[in-house]
Amino acid sequence: MPAWFDLYTYDLPVTPPPAGEEDEEGIRQSIMALDTLLTDTIAESGVDPSRIVLGGISQGGAMSLLTGLTIPTKLGGLIALSSRLPLRYKFKSMTSSHASSIPIFWGHGTADRIVTLELGQASAQYLINEVGIPRSDPPGAPQGLSFLEYSNLEHRLRDDELLDVMAWLKKIIPAQ
Repeated sequence: MPAWFDLYTYDLPVTPPPAGEEDEEGIRQSIMALDTLLTDTIAESGVDPSRIVLGGISQGGAMSLLTGLTIPTKLGGLIALSSRLPLRYKFKSMTSSHASSIPIFWGHGTADRIVTLELGQASAQYLINEVGIPRSDPPGAPQGLSFLEYSNLEHRLRDDELLDVMAWLKKIIPAQ
């Protein structure tokens, strides 16, 4: 199945796995590929990076977080749905100087058995406690990390979550 990086286990631990238990090489290659795509898009289109939001579900959300919080370009925001933060054992040393100022929308289902709610919460808490990203107050506000839980949602998307993403996007990307 296509993936951003290899998974060595489907039993994803809540505590950060030690070095060697995640596909760091594959993750770094994906970060470089996304950084190149973003850099080329900005150069070719002239679009202001503050109008670019990188997001995804599951591994796509993980790669959005990893890329957006480590590359030199400051993006307008990040979206992670049913996601986790890989490389937590070393992520703090990888972050860019602007990581704490990028708005993040994180949606997670309470019934997700692939990336558990507990793992999503632990990953978000890591970004707040270790990286210094402020918690959004209230949830859905256009700054900080906004973590929203969706009752009975499994490892997939649902309309109410997408409507919350749309409302959040309208707050962080100016009309002009």
